[in-house]
Amino acid sequence: MCAGRIVATALTLIAAARAAGAQPPTFTRDVAPLVWSRCAGCHRAGAVGPFSLITYDEVKRRATTIAAVVAKGVMPPWKPVPGYGDFADARRLTEPERTLLRQWIDAGAPEGNPADLPRVPSWATGWQLGRPDLVVTLPAAYTVPADGAAYRRNPENPLNAPNLRDNDVFRTFVVPIPVDRTRYVRAIEFRPDNARVVHHANIGIDRTRSSRQLDARDAEPGYAGGMVQDARYPEGQLLGWTPGQAPHAASPGMQWRLEPSSDLVVQLHLQPTGKRETLGFSVGFFFTDEPPARTPVGLRLGSETIDIGPGDARYVVQDQYVLPVDVEVLAVQPHAHNLARRMEASATRPDGTVVPLIRIDDWDFRWQDVYRYARPIALARGTRIAMRYTYDNSTSNPRNPSRPPGRVVWGQNTTDEMGDLWIQVAPLQPSDVTTLTQDFRRKAHAEDLAAYTKLLRSDPDNPLRHDAVAGLYFEAGDIDAAIRHYERSLELNPASAITQYNLGIALAGRGRRDDALAHFQEAVRLDPDYAQAHNNLGAVLYVLGRRSEAVDHYRRAIALGPDNVDARTNLGVALSELGRAQDAVVQFREALALRPDSAAALGGLAWIRATASDPALRNGTEAVALAERAATATGRRDLSVLDALAAAYAEAGRFDDAAAVAREAVNQAANAGLAAVADRFRDRLKRYQQRKPYRLEPEK
Repeated sequence: MCAGRIVATALTLIAAARAAGAQPPTFTRDVAPLVWSRCAGCHRAGAVGPFSLITYDEVKRRATTIAAVVAKGVMPPWKPVPGYGDFADARRLTEPERTLLRQWIDAGAPEGNPADLPRVPSWATGWQLGRPDLVVTLPAAYTVPADGAAYRRNPENPLNAPNLRDNDVFRTFVVPIPVDRTRYVRAIEFRPDNARVVHHANIGIDRTRSSRQLDARDAEPGYAGGMVQDARYPEGQLLGWTPGQAPHAASPGMQWRLEPSSDLVVQLHLQPTGKRETLGFSVGFFFTDEPPARTPVGLRLGSETIDIGPGDARYVVQDQYVLPVDVEVLAVQPHAHNLARRMEASATRPDGTVVPLIRIDDWDFRWQDVYRYARPIALARGTRIAMRYTYDNSTSNPRNPSRPPGRVVWGQNTTDEMGDLWIQVAPLQPSDVTTLTQDFRRKAHAEDLAAYTKLLRSDPDNPLRHDAVAGLYFEAGDIDAAIRHYERSLELNPASAITQYNLGIALAGRGRRDDALAHFQEAVRLDPDYAQAHNNLGAVLYVLGRRSEAVDHYRRAIALGPDNVDARTNLGVALSELGRAQDAVVQFREALALRPDSAAALGGLAWIRATASDPALRNGTEAVALAERAATATGRRDLSVLDALAAAYAEAGRFDDAAAVAREAVNQAANAGLAAVADRFRDRLKRYQQRKPYRLEPEK
């Protein structure tokens, strides 16, 4: 039993004895320890509570308020119903503790003997998890406007479509994380310096610099709107903050990987107070040298097509998902807005056993949390996880912000509505992480497409909506539909470099290389510092045989983003084809230093180490090791990797293995209808059968 549970159990026993009438309760002997344990975590100087509850005078002055909020269950702010999930660090009061407070207040809140007062606990005055290994701070404070009318749309962010009727500000801040090597993060702690204006924070990591580019285009700190797609929660972690939420370390063995040159991305939902306020924040990182042993996965159940008519007091949203693998459930995070009144979730095992996951009978938008289970819940493959939200859009809902009630649809603003349940699970077998991720992605993608298609129908001339729908179609493999929506978006907003770039990607996927080239060129004309556009422009030029031009754009992409693994790998391939093997080796090694598991860089370097005309660059043993790693990473389905693997075996004198891989490549190419590629591998096969390694032409 942990120390916190020992203290809680002792307090409950003491409260039960006092409530039974053994002795009249007093502040010094009975109430102070209870209030300090249950309330003072937030209600003390420097904490998020609006007033302190440490001294007798402070508590007595608020006695009537305490009695009211405890009776209603408003305080302490713990919403889950007992018996529906055994959660760690539960803040609820037991019934004996409630009775004790009520008896003390009814008796006139007596102070008692000062000699009975225990020593006031000490709370961490700074970081709650101890001294961080690294602190990242917002360089310049943001001025929160007096009201949400100052909220501005960011024309480059397709996730940003605000409703200016709302008194909300959604602002995303981007701060570089100064680490020069791969680190493993066991915990983070978010500390705003003005918590009263922050409703909640979502925290992600962006390695692409997309978020940084949006930030750079906005004159104020951060940018308007939410996180872009490239900013993601790391490896199934539920990283966020709400007032009163205590920081937690990752589950044992599930620390997450932080790569060099990553950006911290903090999306804040701000609620203006009626006057201008300043806001800054710091985030503490706590590292470990141990790599993760398991990888969690985040599952989201919910609906993005919510549409609640005025007066509807029983609107219901339901969703479910059947697990394709065995997992352990670690935590849940429900999220909804003001109209939600009740939510519940359960898991039905294959044998019919129902496991309650969480239930909240009095939903309150102001108090949302990540609820971590005291012990992981094991769920077998075939278990059905189901959730249900009930909403009340009538005047009988005291939290309905609209009088009279109006139509409410899905959206991120406070006067919109949401209904999500995030579930953090850990597959029992590491190999099942990919299976679960891919299976759930198919489900989530269909829901996202339905939601954004509905939003587009109500706002057909919004280019950002077309961009969002196009991206979802592209992800689903419907490239023609994606092209149509990107083209319509450019009709509405031809100056969007992002849309020009995305249309280029889609056209390239359809084999329309000349058209793709034109849109990539337009993207870099509109934004000369668009690194990914330079990289993909180089890729099209390379395919069109314009390799020297391709090299120029690859180098430009690297100059803009030295950590751009794709650009370095592409440059390595181009240099290798141009006969500049030594320069290519440098680029491949730089790419692998940034991303050691890059299959393209592994295969490219293996190819040179196996086939270079310069004997000083050849190393059969290293070539085999590199190529085998690349083949494993690609499931032996990448023909260029198989080419490198066969050449590596030949350089190492393993000609039978080289021939076997070449035959494998011939079959794959033939089955894919790539006749010319299959013929090339047949030529390689003859060479290996003759016990001859493959050699590149000498450099010129």
